[in-house]
Amino acid sequence: MLSVLGIIIGVASLIALVSIVDGIKFDITDALSSAQGARVFPLGSSDPVFNSFDESWGDKIDKIQGVKVSVPNIMQLAKSIEGKPEAIGTGARLIGLNLLKNAKAGASGFDGELLEGRDFVVSDEGKNVAMIGKSIKDAHNKFLGSKIDINGKKLQIIGVYSTGSDLLDNSILMPIETAREVTGFPKGKVSFINVMVNIPSEDQKVVDKINLIYGDEIKATSLSDFSSQFGTIFDSVTALVVVIASIASIVAAVGIINTMLMSVLERFKEIGALKAVGWTNSNIMKMILYESLFIGIIGGFFGVILGLIVSIFIEGFGLTTVVTFELIIGSFLGAVFVGIIAGIYPAFSASRLNPVDALRAE
Repeated sequence: MLSVLGIIIGVASLIALVSIVDGIKFDITDALSSAQGARVFPLGSSDPVFNSFDESWGDKIDKIQGVKVSVPNIMQLAKSIEGKPEAIGTGARLIGLNLLKNAKAGASGFDGELLEGRDFVVSDEGKNVAMIGKSIKDAHNKFLGSKIDINGKKLQIIGVYSTGSDLLDNSILMPIETAREVTGFPKGKVSFINVMVNIPSEDQKVVDKINLIYGDEIKATSLSDFSSQFGTIFDSVTALVVVIASIASIVAAVGIINTMLMSVLERFKEIGALKAVGWTNSNIMKMILYESLFIGIIGGFFGVILGLIVSIFIEGFGLTTVVTFELIIGSFLGAVFVGIIAGIYPAFSASRLNPVDALRAE
């Protein structure tokens, strides 16, 4: 039972962890899939929240053929909301928008649906107003017209939006100058610049022009390419999860080897009697391997069931999980494979027993 439990935990862990990673990946790629245009960062950028470069780059980019308008943005992580510290690295994102340029672009600060209230207007610039994602509303029990305390500064909520992604909905939008006050971001600096293009299908051409002219100082990426980069990152995370789950599988395999070896030691007389009445070494090996295989099958079956239950349970906390057919089959076959491999040595040891010595064993 302990050996079976080891496999169950390994399989369930693999399904639960991979389903979480795939769920987050699905949320982000789905939210970005419809996005058009480009985004400009300073060279060597790793994450927008750590970026800072001159806002004047927007004026230079506006002059490039094919560019409709560039929209400077500030992005920082909230230090506290409603007086409570936010978790380091995973706090709500604070996004400051240049409302004048945003209006020229004819775009909102979010890709999704406005659930309540209204979008920003140019006259909101410099005011203490904010739009919040649905995740922020639910987490802090906020409503339209109420105020939200961000880093010690209170902003009035004028709208609530949803992108369909809990991760992207964990954001608070505000006018860019208000964002500078809230976050202490330097004047004249921005985190990134969104570039709206005249012909959406030619966004990559505009990106190539920006990189050709200013590639020594800044880097432009199309939003569709940005989505694929996220996919590559999450593929690496998935690989890491599989490695971790593989370690759990190795531990489970050691448990099976130990169980089967103990089984062989305790059944010396039985194995000796079987060999005495004509069982061959091959027959003995098959018997032990079948037993080991059954441990893998039972562990894999119940591990898949537990993994599905855990994934459904996790969704109750607001995370999206994606359990694919390939993940289920791969996890189950992995458990079966572990069962077979772990039984080979004990089966070989049992088949090599001398029947006379085995029958004499105490």
